[in-house]
Amino acid sequence: MEASTNCNGIPDPENDIIARRITSEDLLRRAKTLLAEVERLGQHLARVYNDYFQKVPMDMHISLASSLCTEIECIKKDINSADPFVSHRLQSSNLPFFEYVWDMAKRQRNIVKLRFSVFPGVYKSQILGPGIRIVVSQGESRPSRGQGFIIDCVADGGASWWKVSSMTNKRLLFDMAKEAIYCGDSEDDDDEGESAAQDLSDIPLVKMAKTLAHTAKGYRFQNTSPTPHLVLPRIVEKQHAEVDRILDACRSMGVNLVCSGELTPVSPLSDDLLYTMVPGPKSHFTRILNIDTSVLVALASDFSHTKVKKQAWFSHSHNDHTDLERKEHMLPLIYPVLDGHELVCTKEAADAFSHIVNTIATDAESARAHLILAVDPTKSSDQRVEELRSLSIHEVPSSLKLPIRIVDANENNCQSRFSLEIMKELRVLLNPGRSVFAYGWAKGITTLTCNAVAIKQLEKGLEKLPGLGGLEWPSMWAFPTSRPLVGTPKDGSIRKRIRKHIGDCSVTCTCGVEELYGGRSDVTII
Repeated sequence: MEASTNCNGIPDPENDIIARRITSEDLLRRAKTLLAEVERLGQHLARVYNDYFQKVPMDMHISLASSLCTEIECIKKDINSADPFVSHRLQSSNLPFFEYVWDMAKRQRNIVKLRFSVFPGVYKSQILGPGIRIVVSQGESRPSRGQGFIIDCVADGGASWWKVSSMTNKRLLFDMAKEAIYCGDSEDDDDEGESAAQDLSDIPLVKMAKTLAHTAKGYRFQNTSPTPHLVLPRIVEKQHAEVDRILDACRSMGVNLVCSGELTPVSPLSDDLLYTMVPGPKSHFTRILNIDTSVLVALASDFSHTKVKKQAWFSHSHNDHTDLERKEHMLPLIYPVLDGHELVCTKEAADAFSHIVNTIATDAESARAHLILAVDPTKSSDQRVEELRSLSIHEVPSSLKLPIRIVDANENNCQSRFSLEIMKELRVLLNPGRSVFAYGWAKGITTLTCNAVAIKQLEKGLEKLPGLGGLEWPSMWAFPTSRPLVGTPKDGSIRKRIRKHIGDCSVTCTCGVEELYGGRSDVTII
C-alpha cells in the first residue's frame, strides 16, 4: 500500500495513518468474524462429542482458533501505530490464508482434525493415521518433530488429507525463472524440454506435493493410507503452459489438485452445514444396536435409577460410583442413544448379565433386569417402559424398545466372513465381550459398550492388519463411564468383591477367582 500524499505531492503522514487504520480495521473485522465461526464449530463439537470416551475430537478447532487470536492481537497493535513498516505487516497478514483454510473446511464432510501436524520420513512400519484415534509409530526411524508440517484438514472420517497453499500463477512463474528453466513460448529441442521437466523437482510447489504424497503413504487410517489433496485457491489453470506443466507434475505424484476454477461457492455457516462438516459418531449408528453386558448392567443398576446413599459395607468402587452418579447421571447418556432403535444382545452377554443379577442384585435391580431382557409374552413394550419408570427417578423414553432381543453370536453363520487374522485379533478379547464385538461387526451393526479399553484393544489389533478382506471397519461406541449393580451384602457382612478372570481361564482358573468364590467355576464377570 503506497503512502498517501497531499496536494503538493508530499507524503502526508496523517492521511497515511488514516488509510492504514481503514485497512487494519477491515482486517480486524474479518478476523473476528472468522474466529466467531471457528468458535461456533467448537460449540458444535462439544455437542456431538458430548459423551464420547475421548476428548481429542472436541479440541480439533483449538489450533486454528489460537492462530486467529494471535492474528487479531497483532492487527490491534497496528491500528494506531506510527511504525512505517505497518503497511508491510498488514499486507503480509496471515488472515487471507486462514480464510482460505476455513472456506476449504466448510466444503468438507466428516472432519476429524484441523491443522494437524504430520511427519515425513521412512518408517519401519506404517504409522496409524489421524482418524478418531491417533497412534504414532515409535520406530527408530521416526523423525524429529522439527521435520513435521501441517495438514490443514483431515476429512472423510480420516480418509483424506487437505492442505491449502496460497501460491499464485505469478509466484510459480517467478520460481521457474529463479531455477533457470522458464523457456517462455520458445520451442527448443526435445533435450531442453526433458531437462526442464527434470528440474521441476526444485520448484517449491512440486516439493510440497512430493512431501505431501510421501507422508500420506506413511500414515494409515483403518488399514488405508489417506488420499492427499492440495487446494490452490489462487492458481488459475489454462492461462500459461509452464504453470500447467508444474500442476501436472504435482498430480503425477498422486496428489489431487483443486485450483480456483474448481472451487464451489462456500455456503454460509449454519447448523446444517456444521452437521455436514462434523456429523459426529452417533450419526453413523445403525437402526439395530448391539448391547454388551456392561450397558445391560448400567440399565439395571440402582446407581443409575436411584439416589444411592453410601453404606458401611460399600467397597471403594461402590463409593466411587456413588460420587460419579452425583456428578453426572448415567441414564441421560444412555437413553438418547437407545431411543427408537431395535436392541439386541448376544446370548453370552445375556448369560453373563443374568449370572451377575442372580448372584448379587437387589430386588429392584432384579426387577429391572427382567423388564429389559426377560421374555414375557404377557408384557408389551409399553408396559415394560411404564414399570421401569416406576422403578426409576429418571424419565424413560416412551419409544424405548423392550425387551432387548437375545441373539446367537454366529447367527446365520455370520462370522464366517472373518479371516483367520481377524479371528486371531478377536480372540484377544475375553468373553462375553468377544462374542458381542464379533457379532456386531459380522452383522454390520453398531455395538454399544461401557468398556472403552476393549474398543481400543480391538482397534489397535485391527490397525496392524494389512487389510480387512473387504469388510467395513466395525461400528463401535463407548460411553464415558459405567455403573455396576449395587447388590446386597453377603450373609450380613461385607460381601466378597466380584472379579474378572485374568488371562485364559477357560480350562483351569489360574487367576484366583475360583478360590475367592470357594471353588465355583461358574463365575462369569464383565
